[in-house]
Amino acid sequence: MTRAELKKVLVVEKIFEGHMTNKEGAAALGLTERQVIRLKQKYQNKGGARALIHGNRGRKPAHALPDEVRAKAATLYTTKYQGSNN
Repeated sequence: MTRAELKKVLVVEKIFEGHMTNKEGAAALGLTERQVIRLKQKYQNKGGARALIHGNRGRKPAHALPDEVRAKAATLYTTKYQGSNN
């Protein structure tokens, strides 16, 4: 969990405990009150802190090169095309 995600969790928990209002939470996170309300709903409905973790965590980017292509390019660079960029 990143620091930003951890901060969101702590602020949402403080709001639920009554130590902070939605407005104060929004100011602490740099969000609008409506976004804080959405975070609270997500936290409550989807199972706590895990709900606030970014959805793409652990996924490989769609535009990432396969490992075989990356290895082939590295091999060509060091053999066939060595010194061609000088």
